[in-house]
Amino acid sequence: MRSRLPTLAALALALACTRADRITFAPSAVRFVGAGKSTDVHATPLDRGGKPMPEPPCAWSSTDEKVVKVAARQNLARLTAVGPGSAAVRCKVGDVTADLPVEVRTVSRLTVRPEHLELTVKDEPAATSLEVLAFDDQGTPVVGRAAVVTCASDEVCRGDARGQVWPVGPGATTAEVDVEGAKLAIPVKVAEGRSKDNIPKEVKENPMLEYERIVKQRDARLAKEAAQAEAKAAKAAKAKQAK
Repeated sequence: MRSRLPTLAALALALACTRADRITFAPSAVRFVGAGKSTDVHATPLDRGGKPMPEPPCAWSSTDEKVVKVAARQNLARLTAVGPGSAAVRCKVGDVTADLPVEVRTVSRLTVRPEHLELTVKDEPAATSLEVLAFDDQGTPVVGRAAVVTCASDEVCRGDARGQVWPVGPGATTAEVDVEGAKLAIPVKVAEGRSKDNIPKEVKENPMLEYERIVKQRDARLAKEAAQAEAKAAKAAKAKQAK
């Protein structure tokens, strides 16, 4: 029996070295700001001696797919944010399980300054920049996000993807600011400030009516000319037969 003890111990050690003892992640935690964003995570199973074990690969899962979804191949996983909350992405190799903490925050509230715009359209186009502050679902400021502005009436103003409003013509409308799905509308009034020569002339009737009148006159003239040519040809043919 004594001679077999070292052999059993060596066998147990060998088996331990062929099984994962722990799993590490790179990165060690993930935080998203905004649904739909993705990042890659790599898992490295290690044996008791700290040696990487590429086989067998991780069995990946998410503890809450309303927060984060995972699509994986071997030990590489693509994480995609779904909605606000906290969850974990889990890697399991044999009897060993490791969780990667994931936090997802989304833009949920905006403040816009000024709260209303009074603009003047001038001869030289000029934009007014809005001060847009975005906050996530926990009230934390979110920076570095594009503010897209859209005017309800593009005859009064137009917005852009830089948080600016451009006056177009006199009138009143609203400008909607959108930062990753969080929206806020502000009233906009535009006054006329262009010189007389630069103010577009008002169209009092359908401009197509004049075009249609010209086309009808042309068609009538061409039809008359064709009829005259046909009558002339018929007359010439009759005169030839009389000879």
